[in-house]
Amino acid sequence: MLDLDVNRAEELRSAFARQYDRGNADLEEIEKFATHADNLEGVDGLNSGPVDDFIQAGDSGNVRGALDEVRRADEIGSANIERMNIEVYDGKERVGELDIQVKESGKIVESKGSFGYDEQQVRSQFNKKLSVMEEHDSVAFDGNTLEVRANKIGDDDIVASQIIQMKKDISEMDESNHSNVDIKVVDESSDKIITG
Repeated sequence: MLDLDVNRAEELRSAFARQYDRGNADLEEIEKFATHADNLEGVDGLNSGPVDDFIQAGDSGNVRGALDEVRRADEIGSANIERMNIEVYDGKERVGELDIQVKESGKIVESKGSFGYDEQQVRSQFNKKLSVMEEHDSVAFDGNTLEVRANKIGDDDIVASQIIQMKKDISEMDESNHSNVDIKVVDESSDKIITG
């Protein structure tokens, strides 16, 4: 079914059966995941990111999250992706990760099922992702873009106000050398782009 490395393909085939038996994934979702993952073969971080997420998924929400991530990565195209699953560790503990880094621009694309329902959660998500962007050696911070893509956005005003606040906070911080980071959120249900 998949031309990923043999060990992961075997694990994934077992996970497909397990997730189906548990009711976490239907045949259409499994087929879509397999197709997208196969199209992304060779992308750095695919196996440690969404493939591992699908294998380890404990419920249908985790399965859908992994499927959304491979779908969005496949839409970007494997030739345009620098890497997936960029992680930052504090000692041995992971403190954050980024989903997709685009080759040419270095832009970071984050995949969400839903986004923008609670002001504190939106701020927390922006803080986490921007901190990882700033800390990871291979990710440019100043002049880069954080793009959050979600199936559905709850409250456009919450998202817009938090984007404005985050950009203001970053530009005023001495530690970030008064950086400028573009932040945008894409609501895939309406094709609306929120930039603040």
